[in-house]
Formats: sequence, C-alpha cells, structure tokens
Amino acid sequence: MSVEPEAARAPRPRARFAGFYVLLVVAGLLLLLSSFAVWINRVALNTEVFTDTSSELLDNDEIRSAVATRVVDELYASVDVQAELEQQLPDDFQALSGPAAAGLREASYRIVDRALEQPRFQALFAEAVRASHETLVQVLEGNKSVVSTEGGVVTLDLEAVILEAADRIGLRDQVQDNLPENIGKIEILQSNELDTAQDAFQLLKTLAWVLPILTLLAFAGAVWILPDRRRALRGVGITAVVVGVLGLLAANLTGNYVVNALVEERDTRPAANNAWDILTDLMRSSFRWLVVIGILFVVAWWLAGHGRSAVAARRTLAPALRGRWWAYAALAVVGLLLLVTGSVSDFTRFLVVALLIALGAVWIELTRAQTLREFPDAGAPVFIGDARTRVESWWDARRTRAEAPAVAASEAVSAQLANLAGLHAQGALTDEEFAAAKARVLAGE
Repeated sequence: MSVEPEAARAPRPRARFAGFYVLLVVAGLLLLLSSFAVWINRVALNTEVFTDTSSELLDNDEIRSAVATRVVDELYASVDVQAELEQQLPDDFQALSGPAAAGLREASYRIVDRALEQPRFQALFAEAVRASHETLVQVLEGNKSVVSTEGGVVTLDLEAVILEAADRIGLRDQVQDNLPENIGKIEILQSNELDTAQDAFQLLKTLAWVLPILTLLAFAGAVWILPDRRRALRGVGITAVVVGVLGLLAANLTGNYVVNALVEERDTRPAANNAWDILTDLMRSSFRWLVVIGILFVVAWWLAGHGRSAVAARRTLAPALRGRWWAYAALAVVGLLLLVTGSVSDFTRFLVVALLIALGAVWIELTRAQTLREFPDAGAPVFIGDARTRVESWWDARRTRAEAPAVAASEAVSAQLANLAGLHAQGALTDEEFAAAKARVLAGE
C-alpha cells in the first residue's frame, strides 16, 4: 500500500521543475515585450522626454550634416536662387549668377552645419519637434478638435529652421515671400493610417501597465513553485541576463530594419542609424541594467552556496556583514545608480527600484544570518584597521619628511653656537667678537 503514494508523488518534482522553466520562459518573454512597451509609452509618446532626447540629435556630427544638407536642398529646390542673385547683380555681371549660386550652395552646407551648433538653431529645431509631437499624441488620443483641424495628418514643420538658414546665408529677404507652403514639412502620420495608429496607441498604453504586472507575477510564480529558492534565484538571474542581451540585439536589428525601410539614400543612413541610437538610448540602457541585475542575482545565488569558493567568500565578508553598514551602503549605491542613470523618473521606475532594494535587503539579511552562523567569531572588519594603519603611517612619514630640514637646521645652529662658546672660553674670541659671531649665526648668515 505504501508503494502507490510514492509512485504518485514521484512525478511531482519533475512537474514542479517543468512548471518552473515554463514560467521563466513566459516571464522572460513578458519582460522583453514590456521593456519595449514601457519605452514607447514613457519616451516615444512622452512629449517632454522625446523633445529633450531629440535635442541631442544636433550634437551628432553626421545627423547635423544630414539636417544641414536637407535644409539647404529644400531651400534651393523651392527658390530659384540663381534668378534671385541675377536680379541683385549689375547688368555686366549677371552672367556670373550661375557660378555664384553654385558656389553659394556649396558654402551654404558648411554655414548651416556650423549654425546648427548654436542655441538659436537648436531651439527652433526643438520647438518644431515639440509642436509636432504634441499634435501627434493628441491625434492618437482621438482629440476631435485636433483631428478635425489637422485632418488626421501630422507633419514636422521645419520652415522656421529653413528661414533661419536662409538668413545665415544672406538670402532671407529674397526668398521669404517666395517659399511654397509645404516647404520643410515632413509628413509623419497620414489620415488613412489614423485608425490603425490610434488602436496601436491605446494598446501600447494598456500594455505598458499590464505587461510589467504580468511579468512580476510570472517571476513570483516561478520562485514559488520551486522549493529550492537558491536555484530559483539563479534561474531569475539568468533569465534577466538573457533578456537583456536579446533586447540589445533586438534594438539593433529593429534599428537596421527601420532605417533601411525608411531611408532610401545610402549616404544618409549613417545619420539615421545615429538618430535611432540616440532616440533608443534609454531603452538600451534599461536592457544593459537588466544584464547587470541578472549578474547580481547569479552572484547572490553563488554566494549562498556550499562550494569551497562560496564558503571562503563568506568567511572574508563575515566581518563586514556583522555590522550591516557596508552591505546596506553598497545596496544604497546600487539603488541610487538605478534612479539617477535614467532620464525618466516616474512612479513605475520608483516602484521597480523599491522592489529591487527590498529584495536586496532580504538577501542581505539571509546571507548575513547564514554567514554569522558559520563564522560566529568574526571580529570587526580587519581591512578597516589595516587601511587606518596605512593612512597613519603615510601621514607620519610625510610629516617627518617635512620636519626633517627644520630639525637639521636647528642642529646645525646648535653646533655652531657650541663651537663659538668653546672658542670664547678658550680666549680665542673676545666678548665683542663672540657676541657678533653669535648674532650672525642666529640670523642665519
């Protein structure tokens, strides 16, 4: 009768392990998807963050050169610069309007490129991005007044940038009244794409909240279903590392696809790649942090193990863990780095950091209890005393070296005075000569 319960219980560990790995895979996929969804919601669809990020574009040489080329080409394509110059030249020099226009065009690329480094140009570019992004978000949110005004079409209007460029070149007065209405307008969203874009927008806003919660639940379920908490900790860490690496690869592959699909001219693709890298920097930073956090989880799993190296590491850390101060100081540093390395600080970010700090505190207490049970006689951190001794020895040696010349000089004066006193006692020096010589020695002559 006792064989049947054992046979019935035999598959349970295998079932737990299978469920653990299934939940880890699900949690990893959800973590990857939620990272993209949160980035889109918090960066790509956040006007303030997107504008601040876009302002960094003009700091890149290739992007700035591409923008300068686009601005000058738009200007020359919209206005007959040669004809405008011909009107300004005397009759005898009108034949030079063609070469002058060509030479001015070549110089204009460099002039506008340098001008784009200046705050006024960058402010105009940022304002154009802000206005376009605000309209885009309102259209995607279904704001009827904006949709009716814009007709469901969103453009990036660089007319102010082009006019400023014409002013730097010296052609503003000639071209300002002759520019076509659509100059510098880059279409971002067409009216026939509106319904699909609005549906995708609402879906992403929902996923940005739902996916992180499902991810945490999947990880919690994986840890709960496996009795071996150390093994579960290792699985969570490895999953985070894998997701971080896959996320970085996916960001690069997505960037290559987007750039190749949207940019037809090969000469401008390097600038487009740089723009993608700048705009997705926060997303790639989150994936890099996933790798770091995953490695910390794996290190925590290793440190709690029974291997010879893990026991030796705990023996080394036992003095520092006795006082708690060093462990919590390191945890505070990690928490501050997680908070200050991202440009977006919202409730979701604070919640994730708080959760990680709480997990770190639990790990510190568990590891500390295990270590002090194994090494109850661990004293105060020896390395602190060693460091203090080294600092004091260094300071004493430095002070001794600084005082050595003064001591040597004092000893030399004493020797000279003793020699003079001996000569005076022997009668070799009169009282007046002794007094004069003594005064000179004391004066350092």
